[in-house]
Amino acid sequence: MQKRFVIHTILFFIPVILVYGFTEYLTRKLPMEYKIIGTYLEKNSDEIELLVLGSSQTKNAINPEYLSVTTINMASGNQHHDTDFKIIKQLLPRLKNLKTIVLEVSYSHFELPHNGKDFWKNRIYWEYYHINNFERPTWFKDRLIFLAHPPFFSEKIVNHHYYKKTETGFNQFGFDTLNFDGDFKKFNYNLERIKKDRFKINLKPDKILFKQNTKLFFNMLDYLEEKNVQVIVVTTPMFKTYLPKRVPEILYRRDSILDLASKKYSNVIVFKKEEDTTHYSVFDYKNQSHLNPKGATTFTKELDSLLGEL
Repeated sequence: MQKRFVIHTILFFIPVILVYGFTEYLTRKLPMEYKIIGTYLEKNSDEIELLVLGSSQTKNAINPEYLSVTTINMASGNQHHDTDFKIIKQLLPRLKNLKTIVLEVSYSHFELPHNGKDFWKNRIYWEYYHINNFERPTWFKDRLIFLAHPPFFSEKIVNHHYYKKTETGFNQFGFDTLNFDGDFKKFNYNLERIKKDRFKINLKPDKILFKQNTKLFFNMLDYLEEKNVQVIVVTTPMFKTYLPKRVPEILYRRDSILDLASKKYSNVIVFKKEEDTTHYSVFDYKNQSHLNPKGATTFTKELDSLLGEL
């Protein structure tokens, strides 16, 4: 009886394992920047001078191809300062030639929750970058990419492998040079349609999060000052319809911290481009808060000019 139970159990799990194995295979075959960035990190760790961190706003705004120093852009969607700090502490020993780090502080960065130890992209960082953000020892399951976010990867698998919708143009740095799709392209860059468009923006002040987040931010700056690393804090360009929607209270607190950081730390420079509506047109944006590759070229070249002055 016991033997029969064991056999039935094995027979039940074999197809489950096979189905998951195939799903994991399809996930890893998706065109993803993480694989390219991980390979670039491994091959160029001794030469990298500039590390870029932040959320999708910085990920989309900086194309290392247009920087004069060897650069790796490890910014990623929804990546917050606590994740940035974990990456920094684990990468500094590996990046022997690192001189500068770019950090992002968006409009409401200090009033949005940190990622925490259960952030779904921790599996990505571990598998492709060999960075452990779990705050615990890892085990085999932590390497399974599909399990990081099944709904997200299920949609990606269907769109890429079945509908053949995926169109990417990743360069050697993992920057997608064809990443133009977004509301602005959908509206054919028509200003009247864009003005009527509703978009995502944080309108909820949170003083408790502000206090917690700024404490970690200054801890991170203290650490980088001790390690003698130059820091450039960036605010990336926002489209003109985004700017008036910002909550003054949130904006004032953010700007007060940037001002304090630039005065307190001799190694910190604040590169504020959030309100630059002169050098960026509607054709430089994916949506109200993200540049497209054309806009990224402009922003990256401006950043490169700043680096040349240091």
